[in-house]
Amino acid sequence: MNRLLFDATRLLESGLHTGIQRVVRCLLSAAQRQFGQPGCQILPVTFDGDQWQAFDCLAPHACQGLGIHAQTPGQLIQPGDGDILLLFDASWYANPWPAVDAALARGARLVGMVHDLLPLEHPEWFREGLEQRFSEHLHALAKRAEQLFVPTQAVRSRLVERLARHDLQRTVNVLAHGGDFCTLMPSAEQIHSYTDSLPAPATADDPLYLVIGTLEPRKNHALVLDAFDALWAQGKQPRLLFVGNVGWQVDRLLERLQTHALLNERLFHAANLSDPALLWLIRNSTALIYVPRDEGFGLPVLEAAMQGCPVIAADIPVLREAGRQWPCYIKPDSLPELIQAIDTFAQRETAQPFSRTWDDVALQLGTFLNMASRAQ
Repeated sequence: MNRLLFDATRLLESGLHTGIQRVVRCLLSAAQRQFGQPGCQILPVTFDGDQWQAFDCLAPHACQGLGIHAQTPGQLIQPGDGDILLLFDASWYANPWPAVDAALARGARLVGMVHDLLPLEHPEWFREGLEQRFSEHLHALAKRAEQLFVPTQAVRSRLVERLARHDLQRTVNVLAHGGDFCTLMPSAEQIHSYTDSLPAPATADDPLYLVIGTLEPRKNHALVLDAFDALWAQGKQPRLLFVGNVGWQVDRLLERLQTHALLNERLFHAANLSDPALLWLIRNSTALIYVPRDEGFGLPVLEAAMQGCPVIAADIPVLREAGRQWPCYIKPDSLPELIQAIDTFAQRETAQPFSRTWDDVALQLGTFLNMASRAQ
């Protein structure tokens, strides 16, 4: 293996710093730390037509809290024999196949990540047209890749079944995500700014519950708001903070938020937070509430667990894998169970925290790729 080339086309074009983009950044950085050496370069790349461009590194995103930096220019490369292309980004939003096929023709190898199958299983949760785009991308990837990665065993089972229906046999390995998303400790000055712009830290008498994720249908923000509305109607005073950018198909939710009688008193919404600010919130919240209808992994659950932040989570297979025994699990979409979990949370027994870092993930990836190399 001469070069490990991480596709970052969508990451750089979109400017996003949400789930998939954070996965790509974190895994790329960890891979460079763990097995980047003179004989094996680990590089971010982008495609355009049938050409590839490589960069020494990715400029930090503004939300990483490292300042604002312009992306340095890349240089054209021709991936070939000894190179491995990793399509782990949201490359279904573009057309990587002319560039991929050119690289494969020169002897390069291809592996890919299937983060989830939700656009195919629940197209109603996404923007119109994504189902077909995603389906075509998955089929093209499965035909070309020598192995595929998924973040959970639950996704693996569904993917293997889907591939079998299309007579596609591929090695599919589970590569779970890491939870150390921020290595920067907030400075005293930053903490002062957080206390001015964000809700005050949780106390025993003034709890603060955190919901992390883009505002979109499957994340179930409306269910959480229903639960808090019920508690507030009973005269109870927990605080609720939604952290996430506004996505799609959430007009009714936005109207509820923007016109809520307790907005900026007991109910809060924050977007475009830096990673240090998010880390500070996780450490200073009563608990994370994470009750999506479905997921590919559920990064916030692991990230909270690694900081010792209690979690209330939907009892779905992927979150059982991400959170293990750490969360308090409730039935999916159960408003009564969610209300009870919040109302009685102080009585919860503390589970044993656990850790899985991105360096751990990178080492596992290296093992899979070395195994694949020996099989060639």
